[in-house]
Amino acid sequence: MRSYYLFLLFLSVISIYPVSASAQKDSSLVFFPESRLYPVVFLDPLECQIMGGSYFLFQGNGDNSLYSTVNLGFSMPVFGGSGRNILWEFNFGTAIFSQFDLIRKEDGTFLAGLINNDFKLSGDISVREGNNLLRLRTLHISSHLGDDYLQRHGDSITNDKTVNYEQADLTYLKMYGNNYWYAGAGYIYTIHVFRERFSLQTGGLMNFRESKLLGYFAGVDIKFLEENRFNPDIRAAFGFNLKRKNEPLIRIWAEYYSGCVPYSTIEYGRINWLGAAMAIALK
Repeated sequence: MRSYYLFLLFLSVISIYPVSASAQKDSSLVFFPESRLYPVVFLDPLECQIMGGSYFLFQGNGDNSLYSTVNLGFSMPVFGGSGRNILWEFNFGTAIFSQFDLIRKEDGTFLAGLINNDFKLSGDISVREGNNLLRLRTLHISSHLGDDYLQRHGDSITNDKTVNYEQADLTYLKMYGNNYWYAGAGYIYTIHVFRERFSLQTGGLMNFRESKLLGYFAGVDIKFLEENRFNPDIRAAFGFNLKRKNEPLIRIWAEYYSGCVPYSTIEYGRINWLGAAMAIALK
């Protein structure tokens, strides 16, 4: 039912966007501004964006598989303004993170199935002074096992609610032209939670060999979760972006991930994956 609410909210935002944006262009308080202050950190696995990836997943017990993600969502500035020395904006984001696996059956055929869906809602206030940005964000995440997975394992596994929580985090980001570096900390404030509460995050993006239509980049996102005993979850990528009006439109990259799976309540232990992904930039 929650997915229907998200869809209706998405439609309402899209329907009022053109009117509000054009009516407020000359005001210090702008509704639905055309550009955003805080960049989309697309290498964060839980970023609200349109993204898909397919990976070879390697587990310590030798049970390797093909693992795919499809993330449908957006994060956009709702309104913003400016003062004498600072700019600020309020952003709203929502996303559905779906994961799929590919299983080889005894007769040698392959069967794809839905493992899990995670839902996210977020809101943040970002402030920028020069090349320095500060973001205060709150978010909700809930996790729901997929129908295919429940049919295969319904007698042996249930949703233990460890990925149902609300969190607040504060992140500092430093811009260097089109490049950036960030660091922040988060705390789960849900009263009754089946999860450790504290987390740290850092990472960065470097663009190089850029032209009007094409650019290359390398980046990394690293999380330290108390839930995972602060062992780092590392996502590193190298790829290129296709541009429109000198802004990234589509990003395609090869990536390596090491850590705990960032989605679902299913316990994989420490894993590694290697594969390719693509994201579409809405803002």
